[in-house]
Amino acid sequence: MAYIVMTSTTNSIKCDNGVYSGIAGALGVMQKKATFRKDEIFRLSLSPDESYVQVLFKSRTNAYFLFSFNGSAGTLQVDSIDSVAPTSNSDLYDKLVTLLG
Repeated sequence: MAYIVMTSTTNSIKCDNGVYSGIAGALGVMQKKATFRKDEIFRLSLSPDESYVQVLFKSRTNAYFLFSFNGSAGTLQVDSIDSVAPTSNSDLYDKLVTLLG
């Protein structure tokens, strides 16, 4: 089974959470699929050591996800964004910025 697959729509990001479905985390139980409005993303940031990309939401206190292209410790692995696999965390960051438009 795949890890996270993200697909862009005009105003939102559709996520198929793959193997993470049903796993409890800081934001509750991961659903099989979820959709996030693009305008709810407050900030994207690449960590100083480029080990993860943090996605921070503006509508919830301390609501964020840590993503990586390879599933490094403490992160959620992203398999593809609009059908293209990221090749590094820096590339993942760039693809997420493009996804937000």
